[in-house]
Amino acid sequence: MKKLVFLHGAGAECCTYHDLMSEIAQYFSAELITFNAPFLHPTKQDKFVWFNKIEQNGRRDAICREYSASVEYIKSKLQELDIDLNEVILIGHLQGGGMAAHIGLEMSLGAVIAISADIPYNIAYENNSKTPIYWFEAGQDGYIDENRKASYKLLQQINANLHYQILPTSTHNEFAKELLSAIKMCFEVEQ
Repeated sequence: MKKLVFLHGAGAECCTYHDLMSEIAQYFSAELITFNAPFLHPTKQDKFVWFNKIEQNGRRDAICREYSASVEYIKSKLQELDIDLNEVILIGHLQGGGMAAHIGLEMSLGAVIAISADIPYNIAYENNSKTPIYWFEAGQDGYIDENRKASYKLLQQINANLHYQILPTSTHNEFAKELLSAIKMCFEVEQ
């Protein structure tokens, strides 16, 4: 059975968007798997982050040791599933979307779906996989700045199997209807 593995955003937890992720899992006839990021959020009690950030070079960059630890943590969780990784669809929101895209560059997965993702500029990325990465940007997201929105271009530069699409009326946290429709359209074309 396929697995849909959800990586939440920074300052959230694994049950965030549970109903939406369940609906997406159902579309793929997949079992939904979720787990919390390994680091506590610095200001939100009982919430988690994949990595914390520091101000440097005029940007908010990832703390590299935490970022690397999260990459390894996610890889180990995927390997614990004990299935062919081509049966895994890795989906993530915001920071989780960036992590999902990174994992998709390193492991051969069925697909990656990155929602309003953001990947740090201070991390080196290599494209070692042909995993399709579907990057859905919320067209009305006023929270993520233009620099972070443009981080998908790092994937273009290394010739990732990137499929970029803007969800025109979606916002930072309100994207379910457009996302479901876009996923169905992308994957029906693929099948």
